[in-house]
Amino acid sequence: MPNSRIGGRGEPPFPGHGAAASFGASATAKISINASLAGAVIGKSGVNSKQICRVTGAKLAVRDHDTDSNLRNIELEGSLDQIKQASAMVHELILNISAASGPPMKSFSTQNSAPTSNFKTKLCENFTKGSCTFGERCHFAHGTDDLRKTGM
Repeated sequence: MPNSRIGGRGEPPFPGHGAAASFGASATAKISINASLAGAVIGKSGVNSKQICRVTGAKLAVRDHDTDSNLRNIELEGSLDQIKQASAMVHELILNISAASGPPMKSFSTQNSAPTSNFKTKLCENFTKGSCTFGERCHFAHGTDDLRKTGM
């Protein structure tokens, strides 16, 4: 009966035994955001959420909030470092969206003009650290040549 020990199907010691070897290697986190920001976090055809996953290696999903229909949960899964980096990117994206949009939902109908008077009026902190992932789409200035004057 040598085959009974090879498969091990009949008596697994406990569920998730394979995961025990990687204990602590994977974690999850939830970030609750205003539901009106969920589409922008995902981006057109998923461009923003895919970029966050590609850069960090974390998995990202947007789901309904458990109790509040005005909120959405950004669920992140990966190592602690991956989640930390992905969370920072989500927060940066939300800050950029907020800086560009002014009052909620107003800027979506006025695409021909500058998003707001604050557009490119501050330096991008992540760019100065070498970690801005938004490139040309970033609403913050990438260097002093990119800065715009306020109050025009």
